[in-house]
Amino acid sequence: MKVSKKNLKKKCDELWSLIIKSGGACEICGQSVRDPHHVIGRINYILRWDLRNGVRLCFQHHTGGKLSAHNDPIWFMDWFKSKRSDDYEYLLTKKNDVKTFNILDYQEILQKLKEEYAQLETTKT
Repeated sequence: MKVSKKNLKKKCDELWSLIIKSGGACEICGQSVRDPHHVIGRINYILRWDLRNGVRLCFQHHTGGKLSAHNDPIWFMDWFKSKRSDDYEYLLTKKNDVKTFNILDYQEILQKLKEEYAQLETTKT
């Protein structure tokens, strides 16, 4: 099977999501998690698979409620800044970085995510 950027990005996306969701309940209300959320959107490849750019959210706080990351992004960023100020500052410094990614970069990102996921799995048992 030929390794492609598209397949590597898809695998990275899937693993990033699993890692973020594995952390437990919604970080805002404690309800069950539906989807992980990118604080800085997925279009930003510097941060797309950065675990500090992920938040566990229930349906209501992700997309379903008035106070949700998608429906009220200003409210969400205020919440994020108040609860995870170190991650907020980190994302501010990284979000404008520019890099061109190649196959090796995607393979390295995937490997790091695999290692992180394996570490999570060993702490569960």
